[in-house]
Amino acid sequence: MKKLLLVLFTFHLSLFISAQTDSLRTISRYWTERGYYARSIAALRQIPQDSLTLDDMQQHYLCLSSMGQEDSLVYWAEKILKSDPYCVPVILDYTKRLNKGIKTEMGKLPLPERVIDICKQYKQRDSTHILINRQLADAYYNMGNYERALSELNQLTAMGDSCFNTLYTLGLTYQRMGDDNSAYDYLYRAYQKNDQHPYCLFILGIVCNKIGFGAEALGYLDEAKKLMIPDSRTLYRLHRELAEAFNQKNEADFRLQELEECLRYCDDSERPLLDYDMGQCYVALKQHNKAQQHLQKFLEATQNREYNDNIKHKRQRAEQMLRMMMW
Repeated sequence: MKKLLLVLFTFHLSLFISAQTDSLRTISRYWTERGYYARSIAALRQIPQDSLTLDDMQQHYLCLSSMGQEDSLVYWAEKILKSDPYCVPVILDYTKRLNKGIKTEMGKLPLPERVIDICKQYKQRDSTHILINRQLADAYYNMGNYERALSELNQLTAMGDSCFNTLYTLGLTYQRMGDDNSAYDYLYRAYQKNDQHPYCLFILGIVCNKIGFGAEALGYLDEAKKLMIPDSRTLYRLHRELAEAFNQKNEADFRLQELEECLRYCDDSERPLLDYDMGQCYVALKQHNKAQQHLQKFLEATQNREYNDNIKHKRQRAEQMLRMMMW
């Protein structure tokens, strides 16, 4: 009788634990679907490790991926692939991250050797998966093994893969191998698919120069230059933020340098505030003549105009600084 009661108790306990685990999985999926990834992970952590299914582990990986937590993501990716080395969704995301570089304390660290191990094992079952084969080709290229990269890339084109990335990597590979004519052919085909990729244009220009297409090279390099240089509004904002950072550190000389850069990219409406800030810098640097010039310009530009309280406050402050310098 005692044995029977023990069996019944164990049976009902397992049913309770199973129901509780299923409930936690439902809660986890609910939070994931709503974008609350940390809450989803919190629910998954309540499931005992020995009860985690492959779906649970993939759910964990998805949440960490969405949160950008790559350190923990590596742990779950390796755990999943140990359980199922043919888990395509994880392989595709994980190998792409490994090729680009996983965030570590030493910065981003590419791990192409691990990509090769993962992809080669997958290819034992299926050698025709284009997306996985692309990652394998990229890994060989990143390692500097251009012969193997070329072999994988040629297999991709034989399977009908003619996307920009495959053609571009083929062009880069041939260029690295010193075959500039073949590099030109593939880089030009890549350019036809995406004529706004700055590095493709840049390398295409270099290759054109090497094979004697100087006029064509000028066109590609000029376009690359335009795409690589930020627009004036971005540069203005960048130097404005740098100036503010130096202001926070009370480094007036460096702040002044950034404000002078702002003058090159600002609109006319932004000049008065730049004059005010530059005047402040010159006051801090005890260069009173220049301080007076900029503060006076600010006051003249904002005279008899309707401005917000911020401008009114700055006008009062500028007048105060000018009076103090005259004493």
